[in-house]
Amino acid sequence: MSPLFMTLLLVVGLGIFARTMYQRILLLMALEPADRFNRIKDRLKNMVIIALGQKRLVGRKKERAAGIMHALIFWGFCVLLIRSITLYGEGYVHGFQLPLLGESSVLGYLYIALKDIMEGVVLIMVIWAFYRRLVVKPPRLHNTWEAYLVLGMIGVLMISDLLYDGARFNLIASYGNPGDLHYFNNPTFGQEFLWTPVTILAGNVISGFSAVGMERVMGLMFWIHIITQLTFLNFLPLGKHFHVITSLPNVFLKSLDYPHDKIKLLDLEDESVWEEETLGVNHLHQLNWKQGLDLYTCTECGRCKEVCPTYVTDKPLNLHDFNDTLKAELYANADNLILRAKLARTLTGDAEKDAKTKEKMAVFKPEKALVGEVIALDTLWACTTCRACEQVCPVTIEHVPRIIAMRQGQTLMQGEYPQELNTAFKGLERNGNPWGIGYDKRADWAEGLDVKLMADHPDAEYLLWVGCAGSFDDRTQKVTKALVKILKAAKVDFAILGTEEKCTGDFARRTGNEMMYQMMATENIEVLNGYNVKKIIAACPHCLNTLKHDYPQMGGHYEVVHHSAFINQLIADGKIRVKKSLAGMLTYHDPCYLGRYNEIYDAPRNVLNTLSSQGLNELPRHGTESFCCGAGGGRMWMEETIGSRINVERSKEIVAENAETVAVGCPFCLTMIEDGMKELNKDEDIKTRDIAELVAEHLA
Repeated sequence: MSPLFMTLLLVVGLGIFARTMYQRILLLMALEPADRFNRIKDRLKNMVIIALGQKRLVGRKKERAAGIMHALIFWGFCVLLIRSITLYGEGYVHGFQLPLLGESSVLGYLYIALKDIMEGVVLIMVIWAFYRRLVVKPPRLHNTWEAYLVLGMIGVLMISDLLYDGARFNLIASYGNPGDLHYFNNPTFGQEFLWTPVTILAGNVISGFSAVGMERVMGLMFWIHIITQLTFLNFLPLGKHFHVITSLPNVFLKSLDYPHDKIKLLDLEDESVWEEETLGVNHLHQLNWKQGLDLYTCTECGRCKEVCPTYVTDKPLNLHDFNDTLKAELYANADNLILRAKLARTLTGDAEKDAKTKEKMAVFKPEKALVGEVIALDTLWACTTCRACEQVCPVTIEHVPRIIAMRQGQTLMQGEYPQELNTAFKGLERNGNPWGIGYDKRADWAEGLDVKLMADHPDAEYLLWVGCAGSFDDRTQKVTKALVKILKAAKVDFAILGTEEKCTGDFARRTGNEMMYQMMATENIEVLNGYNVKKIIAACPHCLNTLKHDYPQMGGHYEVVHHSAFINQLIADGKIRVKKSLAGMLTYHDPCYLGRYNEIYDAPRNVLNTLSSQGLNELPRHGTESFCCGAGGGRMWMEETIGSRINVERSKEIVAENAETVAVGCPFCLTMIEDGMKELNKDEDIKTRDIAELVAEHLA
């Protein structure tokens, strides 16, 4: 091999790649900071399980075969990295081998065998991938020329390496170890082919060449492999296959908070944030660098849109397009963003000096409004924040925090949000609940039930957080009363806040109204801490999630348990007994904020299995893959005027399973599923019940 030619290829190939990557890294550095370098052991564990182990591809039931195909291609590339290093060394030193992996060592033979099998497997997977794209054509896939080009290059890499080794095998088999052929200066050369059935097969394909011809085939395949590999390397950062490079670091840097990066607690007292429009995300440079890395890493696999309740019901939110549009805008404004960041680093804190710098920085601010001109308003507000997209993303892209940050910018800075939210916002502001019902009626549901108030019983072991729906909605009040019946049967020492309780602010925060959220949270935390509350029972997953995960940002630290988990423990401890007498087919709908946000899947099922005489029958989409009811992310308070209704889509799935009772564990899900059944004229045939109602009815 020619060392000079190899050097030229490496200098050009790696030089271009380094320049491209340098620009990509500079662009990330131009974005806002993000703290993602804590808990290194946990991050390494995630990288091994999710990225290297391809957990989200091979672990998902739907299209598992396609996931295994992708995983095998990935694992094959990992195995072939060692081979690649060997080939580059071969360009300088004939017979180059890595330490411990020489052809005369047992470890070397084992690697050669593994490499040989994996090349054959990868080649088969590439053929399968071509077949899927050309013939099967799964709807979620984007059949772009880039996908075919990359598959073609992968195929060329496998074929060229196999033919390279196949020609070597033919030379050994036909000519022994001729000294005039410089490839064979190793006395043990050729023994490795006992371990390489795929290489032998490749050799048989080209068995008609002479010794000189075989040498020429080897040389040609060698350079085709090297040139294709360097071309492939430089092509990766230019399109969706950038994820080949960025997926490992993106998984390593994934949020370790619940279940993704917490919503940023905005400093609303700082006057400068209002003046400079820095609340939420209004402009490209306000994305943080991890969100930029997410955009780099999108594989365009379509798994997110396949599970997205808004996409499958014909709403304008398509997360593939959402990411692709933001990435294109990021690249289009790269030079301006980098220059702006360079100027920002010169700010001194001196108002007079910094004023001139900020004037220069304004010149480099992207002209387009991020929402309205880049991302359409209807697209932004379609999201239910259900996290189904994040659950299936093989490279752990965090979609929801970015969407909420953009909503914050719209609500706080632009005043652009769905106008039907005004009624709910006013209700929060005036009466502490989105219904706008007088706050003095918050405890009316408890009349005649002998429920204690914290004001009268401040030492209660548990606070029952009733929530707005449980307090004001006629249907959900029945759930609250059923839960009280269970707690009393178990002799649980509990009390409620009554009129001192206000909305947790969940829907306000998810719709970007951080000011309203902080007002609700501040008042609630003051009351809770005033009573020294430690343990809270909540029947609403949205209340649970906010109290448990959001309130600690503002000094509210509590042990919060969902009523399904609490009831499950009461049964396990023998504090209540239930009759296994619920007849008919029973199924369960997993609430998004209970399951995907808080990983509570088993407790509700344990409870339901103790009640049902036939056992629990699962819906096709359940557990981590459950389908949203359509009420999350503030959508409960918005009109659904585009496409079909999400709750009806879910209700159709329940009807198709011939269920007679569908259990839920969320007041929003209760409302949405019941409404869906009414729209399908199935409300008389299929009863929608909260877990607490079913348990209360079957207490022994």
